[in-house]
Amino acid sequence: MSQYRVRTPEPRSRLSQALAQVMNETRQRQLEAEQQGLSSLEHLICVAQGHSGQSHHLRRLLLALYNGDSWPFEMQRLRGLDPALQADALAVIQMATYSGHEIHTFIEGGDALLKRFWEIEEAKDE
Repeated sequence: MSQYRVRTPEPRSRLSQALAQVMNETRQRQLEAEQQGLSSLEHLICVAQGHSGQSHHLRRLLLALYNGDSWPFEMQRLRGLDPALQADALAVIQMATYSGHEIHTFIEGGDALLKRFWEIEEAKDE
């Protein structure tokens, strides 16, 4: 006979239950942020490809999410956006914060698009 005995596991401790709940809530927050952020990201990309002041501010926002060390974002740029674009920008920031994915991975050809935005904004700085 083996020295090990089979037993019924004890119910989850309160700590493991709390941890499971936090993990579930975090995953739910990620899903909600992605759901809201994807359509907002699509809208921001469309506007960012334009030539207006709002396009410039949105390119800077997207570049900050792409590479914040090279493209820090000045928060006052949000004031240069109309209310709908402000809401979209905040939804995309939230998505980038909670999703666990880099912003360019949500966009087909995202790396190339953001590199193009990089070139546009670098040219403006010269």
